Amino acid sequence: MFFYRIAGALILSFSGFGAAFMINSRLSRTLRQTEGLIALLRFIRSQVECFALPAARIIAVCDDELLRSCGFEGGEPPSDFCALFESFSISDAEVAHLMRGFSASFGRCYREEQIKECDYYIDLLRDRRERLAETIPSKKKVNSTLCVSSAIALIILLF
Repeated sequence: MFFYRIAGALILSFSGFGAAFMINSRLSRTLRQTEGLIALLRFIRSQVECFALPAARIIAVCDDELLRSCGFEGGEPPSDFCALFESFSISDAEVAHLMRGFSASFGRCYREEQIKECDYYIDLLRDRRERLAETIPSKKKVNSTLCVSSAIALIILLF
């Protein structure tokens, strides 16, 4: 009987550490995804500035690795920005809102206005990335503490 208690305690402790790891990796993935979206907007800006390409052509010449870093999981990317950004699995609500705003208004104005729009959204995403980078370490500590403490409390209560 004692063996089952030890096995249960080990399972609970591993589940506490596993939950902390999964929650913390999701926070890190959010930060990496925001960095990927900044890189994508820089790429879009450079394509508009240098070549004045339309949205469908920009997406067609975009690197697959860049799209994957933004959260794209499909095979063939769509031909417009609205569908592309909707296909991303963006985990941060504010970043998703910014990208919906960008995709809704991009391509409806002249080249210079599109470049300014790209710069505007790049600055907004950089600000969001800085805020995430500041808050994520403390959130990771809190998540780790809560998950491990909960597992230990369950172990104590069940023993």
